[in-house]
Amino acid sequence: MKVQTGLRTRIINLIKKSPNKSLSISALHKTLKERFPTLTKKQIKRELTKVHKIDVKRRRDGKNQKYFIVPNKGGNAFRFIGGGENTRKYTGPYRDISKVIERDSKNITKIFGAPHLNAFDVHAGKSSRGKWGRPDLIVALYREVGSPRYFSLHSIEYQKKGGFSPENVAQAYVAGKGATKCWLLFDSRDWPKNSNQRRNNPGAQRVRDFARELGVGLIYYKNLAYGGSWFVLEPANKQRRNSKANKELKHLFEGERRKRKQEKQHKKIRKSRPKYY
Repeated sequence: MKVQTGLRTRIINLIKKSPNKSLSISALHKTLKERFPTLTKKQIKRELTKVHKIDVKRRRDGKNQKYFIVPNKGGNAFRFIGGGENTRKYTGPYRDISKVIERDSKNITKIFGAPHLNAFDVHAGKSSRGKWGRPDLIVALYREVGSPRYFSLHSIEYQKKGGFSPENVAQAYVAGKGATKCWLLFDSRDWPKNSNQRRNNPGAQRVRDFARELGVGLIYYKNLAYGGSWFVLEPANKQRRNSKANKELKHLFEGERRKRKQEKQHKKIRKSRPKYY
């Protein structure tokens, strides 16, 4: 059977509108079989694999993704990774950023100014702080590995290609209220590399000037998943302390931080046999 026109869109929309932005092939087939009785699981998987390959090619060509559909581990379920605050935590680019930060590589620790870092993905969910109330990630800075308390918090607003704009600089600033420093992490292709590119993109310097005015730091990446390709274009300034905003910011990640701490402590406790087993 040839896949009917509109079916691809219907499949993708089912994934996008699901509670976790992820559905198995079986779940999709169960939902669609009444409307498309001859449709098979194989055809659904083939269609989703096609759209994933299209996006992979578009990324290689330096273009924006079109579908934002990727397979889960095992390939029998697919998830949607686009749409900002509607995506699951620690998926897609947010997972890559968290991993890069927590590896404590020389380049990353130099950027943030601490030998040990923890990253918390807080981009998803409601916030009492209103519009732009959540940064995409919060980074906790520690003076050394094993330190019980962080000494500083940084916020990160992530943008894919095409996201280097005054609006997103402003969002990084507003969402990062309460952090010591705020950062905008953006694709290196948005920043002109030579005089010819600067002539074709005069607005880029104005965006940089605006970030400098607000004290928002600018980091561009060539490969999001490799910390060695992150570079500081504009250093972040220390923000004015705001106790209320700082408390609200902490509230976004403190629950997960405590959970991580408990998990580490649990791992340290090893069960052993009684002496006279």
